[in-house]
Amino acid sequence: MAERDDDREAIDRAFAELVAGYHLTADRPDEPRRTLELTSELTTTDEGRSETAEPAETFVLPSRPEPPVAPGVRSWTPPPPPAGDDRYVPDPLPPLARPGAPALVGWTGVLFAAVVVLAAGFGLNLPAWLGWLAVTGFIVGAVVLLTQLPRHRPPDAGDGAVL
Repeated sequence: MAERDDDREAIDRAFAELVAGYHLTADRPDEPRRTLELTSELTTTDEGRSETAEPAETFVLPSRPEPPVAPGVRSWTPPPPPAGDDRYVPDPLPPLARPGAPALVGWTGVLFAAVVVLAAGFGLNLPAWLGWLAVTGFIVGAVVLLTQLPRHRPPDAGDGAVL
């Protein structure tokens, strides 16, 4: 148990040394500081003319140094845009096929159940038989929609986007 406490104390000492000298390792900007003069708003004299006042304050902003580059590493520059208009324009999508009667029956059952649940959730008093009809419609609609799914994927369907 004593070894574990000694390790924790050693870690705490090492951390305190790191934190104590942290401000000494900060990079200093090599460029001179730029000054920025801010002027106050327009002032109106007694005669009704507008005049600008003298600069109110001068702020000194530090310059932002360039990030250091490791020796032997070249900086990366983005490639130039391609010449001409060689962008890829996809073909228009084919029109969607009209859904069959089983799909319409399935979606009608599921959406009917959703409407009944929303109506009951907003405080509308509904008869009990309508609730049971909504539950039955949801179950029948879900089963019909699941039976309409394809059983096998075509071999050339792929597994996602292709570049």
